[in-house]
Amino acid sequence: MVRPVVARPRRVLWCVVSMGESSEISTGAGSAGPPSRIVALDVLRGVAICGILLMTICKMGGVTASPIDRFPPALDAQWIGWSLQTLLVDGTMRGLFTLLFGASMVLMLRRADDPGVGAGAIDVWARRCLALMAFGVVEWLVFLWPGEILWTYGVSGFALLAFRRARPAVLVAVAALLLTGLSANAAYRTYGVVAQAQAGRIDIAAGRPDTEAAQAARAIGDRLRPNEATRTEAIAQRTHWLTLLRWSERFWLEENIGGTGWLEVAESIAFMLLGMALFRTGVLTGTARHPAPARLMIAGYALGLPMRMLAVWLGWTSGLDISAPVAGPALWALSDTLFQPGRLLVTLGHAGLILSLLQAGWLGRADTLRALGRMALSVYALQAILGSLIFYAGGLVGRFALPGLWGVALVIWLLTAAFSRWWLARYEMGPAEAMLRGISRGRAAWPVRRRGRGSDAPRTSAAPVAL
Repeated sequence: MVRPVVARPRRVLWCVVSMGESSEISTGAGSAGPPSRIVALDVLRGVAICGILLMTICKMGGVTASPIDRFPPALDAQWIGWSLQTLLVDGTMRGLFTLLFGASMVLMLRRADDPGVGAGAIDVWARRCLALMAFGVVEWLVFLWPGEILWTYGVSGFALLAFRRARPAVLVAVAALLLTGLSANAAYRTYGVVAQAQAGRIDIAAGRPDTEAAQAARAIGDRLRPNEATRTEAIAQRTHWLTLLRWSERFWLEENIGGTGWLEVAESIAFMLLGMALFRTGVLTGTARHPAPARLMIAGYALGLPMRMLAVWLGWTSGLDISAPVAGPALWALSDTLFQPGRLLVTLGHAGLILSLLQAGWLGRADTLRALGRMALSVYALQAILGSLIFYAGGLVGRFALPGLWGVALVIWLLTAAFSRWWLARYEMGPAEAMLRGISRGRAAWPVRRRGRGSDAPRTSAAPVAL
């Protein structure tokens, strides 16, 4: 259906559109002028790319299994921060970013079934996925961030082609099936690991320190609270170029090529399919009925946060040690079973909150978030570069607990936001986005300079927007 762009004083951001790459929408075969962008997607993407850093910063700058170094649990900045991270951030910002990737697939392949267009559009998408996989390799090999998500997104993107014509109900059903399988797998694995760790703790107390279970329990404790010699060795490994490269390679191969990597691909496909469904129903673009974002926020938080609370309670009562005899394997398995549905619901709650604020005008023009969203790929690369410079070149890896790591994340937010605003005042898209577009379309590309000077305001179009 074709709807004209209607500008209203407090809801203008829903329909004001600007130049760019992954949020582009077609203005119809007969329209002149550049492609347009859906601003709601840019704002959501800007929030997501910032939120992702709150998790990745812990892997970049930490050398232990947890960003906490104060035990037992107490009402201090570390444990309160960890609780907020577990409730609101863990998996949810990446989930939001993944939903938006699915939405971008719908945008890019909107005309794939048109005569003379289909094969070309699919070719562009396939090259885009291959380019993302290559960018993922660059992330760990050059920028030395092996926890990147671009490889997984590239692999997952190919699977989306099979669902490009699927109705929202089919997309939701397939996603639910995948997430159910992932939850069952997590429950099975967690039950076995916790049972072994708790048996090992009993063996150690009984004077049997050499059993397989006892060794597993000690390994968990060493990762959670390593001794000074282990910490010093880990820090040295991440502050010398050759050992850092080996660490990055090993981490990346384990996370992307092994079994864990394929589980993450399945997880990403599920969220991408949901993103496609939410885009097609108008939820992610603000074209659904006015109360929809608020309902999404209330339902997401009301159902999702209680599921996440179980993980917080277990963390506090056990001191993050699964071998502690405060809860049996079944309860830990239940917590991991609820991770995926809880994560999804809180992610949807975040999306509803952001869209509600945007719709009500409380975010103003949201220029900074829009800039970060329009340059999400460039910002993601810049986060890795700055993290490597601060922690590895600067020798600060392993020096901060969670509050300090989030302080570093704040600095990176400010730097990337300033860079994005500065860049988009001069160019139509980010450098990485231009490179991705060029590879996808099979020709060299560089960001086009803006005709006007000193403004990063989006160009608007009065042409009908195909929704």
